[in-house]
Amino acid sequence: MKSSEFELIQSLIREIPPALREPAGLQDDTAILGRVLLTTDAMVEGVDFSRRTARPEEIGRKALAINLSDIAAMGGKPLYFTVALGLPAGIRPAWLRRVYRGMMLWAKRYQVICAGGDISKASQFFINVTVMGRTAGNKAVLRSGARPGNWIGVTGRLGGSLGGRHLTFKPRVEEGAWLARRGVTSMIDISDGFLQDLEHILERSAAGCALETGAIPVSTAARRRARGNTGRALAGALSDGEDFELIFTVPAVKKIALEKAWRRAFPGVLLSWVGRITPEKQKVRWLFQGRPAVPPRLARKGYQHAL
Repeated sequence: MKSSEFELIQSLIREIPPALREPAGLQDDTAILGRVLLTTDAMVEGVDFSRRTARPEEIGRKALAINLSDIAAMGGKPLYFTVALGLPAGIRPAWLRRVYRGMMLWAKRYQVICAGGDISKASQFFINVTVMGRTAGNKAVLRSGARPGNWIGVTGRLGGSLGGRHLTFKPRVEEGAWLARRGVTSMIDISDGFLQDLEHILERSAAGCALETGAIPVSTAARRRARGNTGRALAGALSDGEDFELIFTVPAVKKIALEKAWRRAFPGVLLSWVGRITPEKQKVRWLFQGRPAVPPRLARKGYQHAL
């Protein structure tokens, strides 16, 4: 029987003695080493992109951005990055230089220094970026800090990213550090899908949640792909993935002040309150205008790599 991506990860973690695991227990996408943050992610041709449809600048841009998004989800500041490339026959230097130009878009924006890398022959093109950063405050924001009564917030609009936004999104680096300084209790970026990534917070925090379907911020792209079907548009917002927006939780007493300050700090970025954390472990309750509602129909909760 095939294992899911997450089952495989957990089985591999069990092979690592506890004394040799990073302090947070390898349970987040970014390692926490004191105030140092370390994350890595690979993009593989034929799995994460196609050279026939994605420009090399877009490939490079996304390769760095997905790692910057992981740092942002910890409320951190990115500092350095390395790049490992797997090159099949036929890759031209001019094409690779364009990949690097894409990475430089974000490297220049956030002043992230390239600290080296590696090149190897491969049967298909891949690019693996590792980013090192530091926490914005005294400690990183984990997935495990959500508490009953906390409000659940999300940045931006969700769904329809495969229409092209998954290659051109802006990582929420400033927003993540800003939220960390204002006392959010947990945070994660949306890489696999809103619902699936929110459930990572629920699992690590041993909590549940109540979600208001009418508050989910559905993107224009998701509505377009659904061709006017509101149920399919909502399903896309909940499960499409690769939005790279931030889900976070905040104590109720801080919600109003945070919302007001957000409007001043990020007037062009939508902030939505989509629900509350509840005591029931890993249980999601659905509401519509505050009343119990039928759960949305979803083909899947989010993306998982086929293994």
